Amino acid sequence: MRKRLGALLAATALLVTACGSSDPEPATPGTGGASTTGGATDPYRIVQLLGMNQAGPAALNAQAAAQASKAAVAVLNAEGGILGHPVELEIIDTNGDPTIAVTKLQERLSNGPTPNLVLPGNTSGEALPMAPILTEAGIFSVQQASADALDDPAKFPYLFKTPPVPASWAEALVAYAKKNNATKIAMIAGKDAFGQATAQATRDAIAAAGLTLSGDETYTAEDLDMTAQLERLKSGSPDLVFMQGAGAAVGYVLESRLKIGWTDVPLVADSTSAVTSLLNKTAPDGLVGTPSTQNVFVQVLAAAITGAEGANPGAVDKMVTALKAQGPISLPLNTYFAYDSIMLAAKAATETKTITDAKVQSDWLQTLTPAVSGLWALTKYTFTPESHGPAVDPSSTAIIPAAALTDGRYPAAT
Repeated sequence: MRKRLGALLAATALLVTACGSSDPEPATPGTGGASTTGGATDPYRIVQLLGMNQAGPAALNAQAAAQASKAAVAVLNAEGGILGHPVELEIIDTNGDPTIAVTKLQERLSNGPTPNLVLPGNTSGEALPMAPILTEAGIFSVQQASADALDDPAKFPYLFKTPPVPASWAEALVAYAKKNNATKIAMIAGKDAFGQATAQATRDAIAAAGLTLSGDETYTAEDLDMTAQLERLKSGSPDLVFMQGAGAAVGYVLESRLKIGWTDVPLVADSTSAVTSLLNKTAPDGLVGTPSTQNVFVQVLAAAITGAEGANPGAVDKMVTALKAQGPISLPLNTYFAYDSIMLAAKAATETKTITDAKVQSDWLQTLTPAVSGLWALTKYTFTPESHGPAVDPSSTAIIPAAALTDGRYPAAT
């Protein structure tokens, strides 16, 4: 078991969730550029910075984000572009290094036409240092990084996020627990910043719902055996175990759980865990269908389940078709949030009739509610002047048995 799991862990994917002819004046903070419509023939320029060629499986996530952006651009251009402007995508490789990302962003802003939209990295580690630069330049950004620090409009007025915030996932977990009469929940989470943000949101949701947190454990990236933590959690006799994790850590938790014979209590893996191939592929490439995933469930976007309608009628099918035109869909759909990012930006430009004014577009987008329709596919979005992290309705998420993917989607419930 250890030998086979080691091989799987080495290959597992981590979450981390194609310029124009004119030279517009550099953007000024709060305006996003000198004009509001752009020249009649100017393209709508998207610059995406990604670690496409970084070492390790994180490159798969970056490649998925690039695939998502290419798919979105193809859909928009097939429908006439944005306000009649053709959409162009420029992808800059950062090797997954935040320092390189910052350097390349600064070079691009200094030496090329001003982008209308920047997608700054595929992880919070890359996005956070680029956020102040984009804010100072007055450039609009709708991105798929997860850091809570990016939600603050006072600091980053032109930046928005697409992945659900931890509180949304936590509310969905609590609703699931109540539905299944689970009153005592145990939790194990990583010590990294995102892991602890998820853990805190989960603690808050459990307390607000009047449920009991019967055990609260952590692990580090260096931990290869979680037996001690799980034994302590088991001693609290929980009705449900919640696991936050990514990559190899997911496998080590599941292996330790099997080792101590604790598969009778349901384990819910968070949305980050669900991205790893361990929980969305069958053997020999994953663990689905093996004893390690007995009684294991995953948090997913409801739109990623086959047959689900998604945020807008027909949008998921259109997204999947566009993604497949760019290549195989090898990861869950929630890895492709860059697609929704571009579609939200396109809607903001269309509604405000400007492709250059970041402030006007931001003012409109922070009034977005689920009642507004568009081309985004993965979930409905609500932004406010107080938070640019999306407030996602828990009904947009689901908890399902770990299962193998087909074209990025999970099988429908039977």
